[in-house]
Amino acid sequence: MTRIVIRNVIFLERTYMPAIIYLLVSSGYYNSYMSFRPLLVALLLLIAAEAIFRSYHSKTLATGQYLVIGFILGSAGAIYAPALFLGALLPVGLFIFRLFDIREWIAAVGGWMLPLFFSAYGVWLSGGDFLNVAVECKEALTTPLALPPAKLFSSFEWTFIGCVAVLFILSIVTFLGRSRSYKLKPFKVYIFFIWMLAVSAAILAFVPCRSLYQLPILAIPLSVIIPTYFNSRKPNFISNFLYALMIGCAVVIHLLPFFL
Repeated sequence: MTRIVIRNVIFLERTYMPAIIYLLVSSGYYNSYMSFRPLLVALLLLIAAEAIFRSYHSKTLATGQYLVIGFILGSAGAIYAPALFLGALLPVGLFIFRLFDIREWIAAVGGWMLPLFFSAYGVWLSGGDFLNVAVECKEALTTPLALPPAKLFSSFEWTFIGCVAVLFILSIVTFLGRSRSYKLKPFKVYIFFIWMLAVSAAILAFVPCRSLYQLPILAIPLSVIIPTYFNSRKPNFISNFLYALMIGCAVVIHLLPFFL
């Protein structure tokens, strides 16, 4: 994450803040083998994002590159059904970082569909129904899973959520205030991560199979957006207080159960 941020010159100086924010937001939900799939999806998402950003400098046709990007995002969906909706990153990435070429769009969509096609083909070769994969994907996406009731969240968890929300708002305000000083590519990269956050939050909020195990995916854009507030100004009481409060709440949330 930090490497992607530095490579794309989003911040004015080197910082490990993205890695810290990612750990704070996503940690604490790795206590089940089921959580490994969102972690793997998060890794694939980072690989795809880096490939999309690199395509900005390519002057030649990038059909092969976007075929691979689509395949990576499609593989994420094959591994973890809610990640199928991350395919929404493809058109935005193409629109922001590339001049329009229908061949690249076709390659991206085709690459996204390939993992599902290979899965269906494998099922068919083993004597199953070719369309059974689509049925299973539909069932996986529509099977409702309830998030923990709000009353089960502790005051420390609500405080942590509040800190993240406040820092997100402050970061967006900071970004808008500095938008004219950004070079074109960092500006586009930041917009891409805002869209990634919108898609990830929509999955967590509205998809029936949502789960807190998806936080490692949601943490990726937050770990890029939130550090904008800290990186664009000298430390002051408010920034130090919010930073310390967020870390303190995270520590208490994850250590307190061991003492109860």
